Amino acid sequence: MSSSIKAVVLAGGSGSRLWPLSRQHLPKQFLKIEGETSLLEATIKRLQPMIGNDDVWVVTGEAHSVGEAYAELAAYKQILEPVGRNTAPAIALAAALLMDQTGEDPVMVILPADHIIKRPQAFRERLAEAVGEAENGKLVTFGIRPERPDTGFGYIEVEETEATAKPVKRFTEKPDVATAEGFLRQGNYYWNSGMFVWRASVILQEIKKWIPELDAVLTEMRAAWQGGQPWQDVVRQEFARMPNISIDYGVLERSSQVSLLPCDIEWSDVGSWDAVYEISPQDEQGNVLSGDVISIDCKGSLLRSRDRLLAAIGLEDVIVVETADAILLSKRGDSQRVREVVDQLQARGSREHIEHLTVRRPWGSYTVLEDGGLGYKMKRIEVTPGHSLSLQRHQHRSEHWVVVSGTATVTRDDETFTVSKNESTYIPIGMRHRLANKGKIPLQIVEIQVGEYVGEDDIERFDDSYGRTE
Repeated sequence: MSSSIKAVVLAGGSGSRLWPLSRQHLPKQFLKIEGETSLLEATIKRLQPMIGNDDVWVVTGEAHSVGEAYAELAAYKQILEPVGRNTAPAIALAAALLMDQTGEDPVMVILPADHIIKRPQAFRERLAEAVGEAENGKLVTFGIRPERPDTGFGYIEVEETEATAKPVKRFTEKPDVATAEGFLRQGNYYWNSGMFVWRASVILQEIKKWIPELDAVLTEMRAAWQGGQPWQDVVRQEFARMPNISIDYGVLERSSQVSLLPCDIEWSDVGSWDAVYEISPQDEQGNVLSGDVISIDCKGSLLRSRDRLLAAIGLEDVIVVETADAILLSKRGDSQRVREVVDQLQARGSREHIEHLTVRRPWGSYTVLEDGGLGYKMKRIEVTPGHSLSLQRHQHRSEHWVVVSGTATVTRDDETFTVSKNESTYIPIGMRHRLANKGKIPLQIVEIQVGEYVGEDDIERFDDSYGRTE
């Protein structure tokens, strides 16, 4: 394989179907669904040694890069989207950047960040074949042979030939049950995995041909960064003008250059809690147990505890997922409907679909201990050694800080001082302040906010190590 190979990992999804574990600010690709590795990290690791970390670009939301997913993303090159615009704009932007930044025409490996593959070596073998096809100008997609008439996947029809890579005849979006059963009987249909391989120049040519309105915006953006503007600033200013369209619908369903490689790699898109159940080890009663769980006479159930003891008696074919602020109960087979719960939470203005009670930040984390809705909020804040919060102020609340572990370095307007364990300080409304941990152990404080409004958006930042100032 003579071409340069770059991986582009798409990590901008919301993962709402794995609520309550997956939240808007920390969706499933950044979570440890299976084992001790996040789905994003596992996606990148399975490329090695064929593709190293230096050749991986992660496309994600700009908010994720300075929010809860900061620690997961910091090790990789990032392309930050200011708004979501589906897969075609993300892929077009990545292709143009790779060509302009490297001066090459690399083969691009496009991977969703939130899939599980149980046979990574078989995946790499197929990937090597796909690179060879891409070097010859093909748009290659990986197809998964259907195991059942699943209506949650798109399907791809191929011409059955002796060649390993099958010419694609047509794409079909998520079908009804009868149609899916027909596809299964015919045998020349595959699930659309959403994994693709092609040359950067080839996909850009196809986008120009089939999505000219996308190409027009991209051409203007390239001219701007080739003219000397920082490319991420150009993306921030212009990306929202791009059409909201998938690469499947925009290009692959129309192009005559698409080939499919059948893959037997034990793949799952982990698109629901039912999918998590199917890929997880089961005990003798067919249960999948995770966390602090007591199961008595339960069968065929997924019981997952994150924060508290979960005790279940006599349950059969159910899904129970516990977090500190929400519990999901569902019959197995119905977990695709979790999206309806998220829709209702959004409609009534709740926050349980947005973030957890414990929220990760680049500098550490905070946990909401109590939010009385009566003009006060109580938090536990942990700051990692060597890190600090932004220099900020609030217009609607004062804050009382009590140090319970470590030593705090506190800035209040023009003064800076230390606060030790079992000592406290006070931040009046409107005062510029900063909290830092210059010590060797984690700093933990209890913060009590008092004011007419204690929302997280009452923060005016003046200086920040993580680029969050306006």
